[in-house]
Amino acid sequence: MHPGAALTTDVPYTAGFYREMAPEHLAFATIAAGYAPSAARRPKRMLELGFGRGFGLALLAAANPDVAFEGQEVNADYVAHAQHLVTLAQLENVTLVRTAFEEPAAQNGGRDVDVVAMHGVFSWISKAARDAALAIVGKRLRAGGLFYVSYNCMPGWAPKQAIRGLALAVKQRVPADALEQMKTALTMLSGLRQGNAMYFAANAAAARHFDEMLGMDPRYLVHEYLAEHWDPMHFFEAVSEMAAARLSYAASATLTENLDQCSVPKEVLPLLAQIKDPVLRETLRDFGANKQFRRDIYARGGAPLAAEERRRAWGRVRFLLAVPRQRVTFKFLGPLTELNGNPLLYAPLVDRLDRSAATFAELLAVSELGESRIGLLMECLTLLVHSGQVFPLSGSDADTEPAQRFNRAVIACAREGTVFDNLAAPLLRSGVPISDFGLLALSALLEGKGHNPDAAGTHGLAILKALGRRPLKELQPIERDNDAIDFLARHMQPILEEAVPVWRRLGAI
Repeated sequence: MHPGAALTTDVPYTAGFYREMAPEHLAFATIAAGYAPSAARRPKRMLELGFGRGFGLALLAAANPDVAFEGQEVNADYVAHAQHLVTLAQLENVTLVRTAFEEPAAQNGGRDVDVVAMHGVFSWISKAARDAALAIVGKRLRAGGLFYVSYNCMPGWAPKQAIRGLALAVKQRVPADALEQMKTALTMLSGLRQGNAMYFAANAAAARHFDEMLGMDPRYLVHEYLAEHWDPMHFFEAVSEMAAARLSYAASATLTENLDQCSVPKEVLPLLAQIKDPVLRETLRDFGANKQFRRDIYARGGAPLAAEERRRAWGRVRFLLAVPRQRVTFKFLGPLTELNGNPLLYAPLVDRLDRSAATFAELLAVSELGESRIGLLMECLTLLVHSGQVFPLSGSDADTEPAQRFNRAVIACAREGTVFDNLAAPLLRSGVPISDFGLLALSALLEGKGHNPDAAGTHGLAILKALGRRPLKELQPIERDNDAIDFLARHMQPILEEAVPVWRRLGAI
């Protein structure tokens, strides 16, 4: 978060982990897009600008203990929250700095960072603050380094900007705290929607978006719609701003967006094929997909890889299965629609990965595709990584103890009522998702009560009761203890039997 955003401070922002920010993922995304990953393959230092509550930064530090992590954040409460996590997990490779981007403390250092990340900040700060942030990137990022930045973009936001405008009008005209202001705006918009207001009648995309808003986390809505600065931009505009920091576009961190056949309607492909200018071509792709959010990777130096160089880069990557084999799906969520993978292609790859990590060459042999169809294997692996079921590995294995300390801290927070939804996985150098049931099951396991589902369910109910809560079934609390234990046990059994062995294999526990 940054003061240039004039973001509300009376509602804490959500604390999440975004695997697109992991250096391993960024390095793979550039390779998959045909660009040299350079320093990101084995980074020594990573900087996050505007780290929010710091959960993602702390998780990456735990999963990459041989990398130095630095974070800048202006909100004192968020810095304190992040420091609490770092201290609780006894992480020794994290430096947190409370500073605004324009302040001298933010500008310290020079050419000492391999990866810079900026998630959920760029669109919500002033132009002056963006310039200051990019000045930091320009000063700190090494040659060959990567800059990950996410932002709201056009044209997807174009028909929905009026929703934000009404929310901002409520903020300016209705005295109340931010959550109440957001509720007031939603009530007004609901009245317009139900009253067949011409705005919604003429903007089907805005109507669908508003319907989706009603199911979103109110804290997210406050920070998305009530920020003073809110600046969705076209891709070519972002490229122009990045040029000031001597950065060139390399790839999207959303892997399917680097595949034309997945990211635009097939009728648009002939038009894209005619466009030689890469910036104009990418801008057109955004129109083809009606994109509203980008996760971009920019590079300092570097260049597109020739065919043989790209083949060698893929050859240096190992792949690891991160979910139980029986839970693997060959249905992949694409930018436009769900993609269905051919089991004849995907099943042999996953079966091989179920035994152990494998190199690209080993998977090429298993697939029996041969060198002539190597591009098809690259696409299969790209989609498996995109789905979060397979992870790319380019470096050595990390020490597991810091991640396991961090995960014990995650469980300790859950017992106190603060829920995080990822564990650090050091063999992936990233994170893996965990559900509320998973947190309760892992808590039982760490307390020696995970030997069977009933014992784990009893432990889980005790935690919930201590917090004044009950398990919910169809949104209704289960009042009888025996029924509650049975309910928890049923949901925790597959976690204990399937997920826990995977977490052990990934070094998370």
